[in-house]
Amino acid sequence: MFRQIIVILIAILLLSASVKAQQQNGSVFENRVTISQKNQPLNSILDQISWQAGVFFSYDASIFNSTQKYSIEATDKSLYNVLNELFDPKEFKFIELENQVIISKITEQKLTDEIKTDSIPVKYFFLSGTIIDNKKEDPVKYASVSLLNKPIGTISNTDGNFLLKVHPDFIRDTIVISCMGYAQIMMPAYEILDEDIIEMSQVSIRIKEVKVVATTPEKLLQNIRDNLAINYSNDSKLMTAFYRETVKQDDDYISVSEAVIEILKAPYSNTLRSDLVRIIKGRRSPDVKPFQWLNFKLQGGPFTITKLDVVKTLESFIDLEFQNSYQYNISKVIWYNDNPVYVLEFKPVPDFSKHGFIGEMYVHRETFAVVHVNFGFGKSGLKNAESVMIKKKPKGVKAKPVFTSYEVNYQQYNNKWHLTNVKASVKFKVRSRNDKINSEYHSVSDLLITDIQDTELRRFERDESLFTQRDIFVEMINNYDPDFWENYNIIKPDEDLQNAFKNTVQK
Repeated sequence: MFRQIIVILIAILLLSASVKAQQQNGSVFENRVTISQKNQPLNSILDQISWQAGVFFSYDASIFNSTQKYSIEATDKSLYNVLNELFDPKEFKFIELENQVIISKITEQKLTDEIKTDSIPVKYFFLSGTIIDNKKEDPVKYASVSLLNKPIGTISNTDGNFLLKVHPDFIRDTIVISCMGYAQIMMPAYEILDEDIIEMSQVSIRIKEVKVVATTPEKLLQNIRDNLAINYSNDSKLMTAFYRETVKQDDDYISVSEAVIEILKAPYSNTLRSDLVRIIKGRRSPDVKPFQWLNFKLQGGPFTITKLDVVKTLESFIDLEFQNSYQYNISKVIWYNDNPVYVLEFKPVPDFSKHGFIGEMYVHRETFAVVHVNFGFGKSGLKNAESVMIKKKPKGVKAKPVFTSYEVNYQQYNNKWHLTNVKASVKFKVRSRNDKINSEYHSVSDLLITDIQDTELRRFERDESLFTQRDIFVEMINNYDPDFWENYNIIKPDEDLQNAFKNTVQK
């Protein structure tokens, strides 16, 4: 019997209606230096550093005494932090120009501006590390790693590893690391250059320690809706984002696709205007492990996942029109990202159980902004969703969704709350007696917003790789390239995913 390839087309969403290494594309300031010198002339120390780091130093001899003697001890430290030990960072700055490091006084603004204008390209700092629980030493998954008061960031993967690419102008800014259930960490960005392991401490704050303001679910929901225009942007935004889509057949990856995308975010005040998505650059693996009997495809990709911005779409569990279709309960008040939040649970009433979601929202106690949502379908909802989620399947094949989980997060920037990351996880059972198929397929889609800019754009040009709800993401991008991402921020692949890519490259 000839091998038959079966195609099933899936819509993953249904809504109502580490050890540090020098990185090839990073800044020379990340290069490691080991040096031990006592009472040696500064020019001699710089010569040794120059040889180790593979760079040349340029400076005006009049701005410091190069014969003055210094002592320095450094073991496997970044070039940037070694230079900061030799030169007062309040007086001196360092600029990278190809394989040169220019040392100048901070007051020499005109000179450094000219250097920046002539520099091509800017080399970003690649800040990486592993976040762990300080007691259990387990990896802290999905921790937010971002620049304070800037819409630039990433998240840790399932191994606790992260990679944040930072423009040189921001290397002295503050990095904020936060995760639900842990105390927030704030540290200068340059310190991460020499930190392989970052430990987070669990926090357990009793409810009685949080001042609880008496309210009801109905009042809380009304406050959410009344404050939408205040809490969320009424202007269009141009977002840079990273999107990853993986599919497993049983325990094996069969598809891995990734892209940097731009999202033209429509104002939150206009719930009818959809966000637009265009692909900047993307890559996919050839079949990581060839699919067996069945080709599993996801429809909608990055366009569809933007629909999980439940505040923008005014999802049913927020919409006043459907409020009577849900049962709500304020279960507790907790600390989340250093803010007190109400935990508002929701589930559909029995008559609505086939169409509604089960989940919870975290609502900021002071502003009534929705800052976190996780939800999915119950058993009744999954059964009803089958006809909508499965877009195409051959005769004789049974396919049904058995699990859905959606998670949405928002962060505050410039006094407005913005979408920061989304995760969609869906499992399907697929069976066919004739073709001897009995497998579980698990798709995971991640969206991470890495930058937000003001914009006057209202639409993208038609020839700009626009992505629509009908498109299949894996069919619109190119094959795997290990040096693909350049200075774009991404979610660092976990170990299983890295191994999958390695296996692909070795084929």
